[in-house]
Amino acid sequence: QLSSTETALEVEVGAKTEVDVIQMKSAIISILQGAAPDADLDCRWTGAGKSNGKLPNFCELTVGKITDLSPHMRRLRLHACDLDAYDTGSIHVRLLIPPRGQQNPQWPTLADNGMPVWPSGENTIEQRVYTIRAIDAKAGWIDVDFVMHGDNGPGSAFAMHASPGDVVAMTGPLGSALPEADWVLLAGDETALPAIGRYLAEMPGHVTGHAIIEVANGSDVIAVPTNSQIQVQWLFRDDQHPVDRSLIQDAVRSVEIPDAHDRVYCWAGVEQADYKPIHTYWRKDCGLDRDRCVAMTFWRKAGR
Repeated sequence: QLSSTETALEVEVGAKTEVDVIQMKSAIISILQGAAPDADLDCRWTGAGKSNGKLPNFCELTVGKITDLSPHMRRLRLHACDLDAYDTGSIHVRLLIPPRGQQNPQWPTLADNGMPVWPSGENTIEQRVYTIRAIDAKAGWIDVDFVMHGDNGPGSAFAMHASPGDVVAMTGPLGSALPEADWVLLAGDETALPAIGRYLAEMPGHVTGHAIIEVANGSDVIAVPTNSQIQVQWLFRDDQHPVDRSLIQDAVRSVEIPDAHDRVYCWAGVEQADYKPIHTYWRKDCGLDRDRCVAMTFWRKAGR
């Protein structure tokens, strides 16, 4: 609700949870700052969602067990005390990665105006979105799988150099749960493998369909257990770059989608060049409604 006086704009927001209120406040301030970038805005909030200095659902994590699943995939078990907010159908989180070697990082804080304040300089925190591959909130741990490509990227670099006791943090969760469906198509390369693995692990037993996973070669095949009847197909690029061939696009187009579209769901996490063709194919060629399919860009080739 909006109201105004000669010198002020009053905004009233409401939401189901305290976290939602905080997120709405931040979004509104961002809009106002974007609309008046040169204005010296004095923004103050009262009521629910008052800042305690922490980002919504901020959680510091400690590295525990480290497991190499394949030559290009490493799993970190991360421990924390209160993970209930993350034990939902929303499986993605925003990892906050501190500078290497910092055991007491300066984490971002939440200002009174609802906006995050990020450390800078040698204390800069990197942000990347990752998937919670598995979670046991009662035992206090999550598993996060990292695609390993050396120091090329903060997530891979953190996982490559991680040791038990190192710290990282997260906020979230992000995304939404898969809708109910009797037939499901999951498609993606190794960057989407953690999400596909999580979806397969939690898929009900009656669900049929296909999971198409593109990786470098046979050494990158890992176990993706499921109680469902979904058939898993692995695609191998061999020595070719993942965007030099349309393996994933061709495989998606080869799958016959059932006529009962209201009980179908298609999901893809791919490189930018594959996103639009797959999305267009599902929406226009197959005629799926927007709530029965989603394609997302999980990464982008350098130079795009």
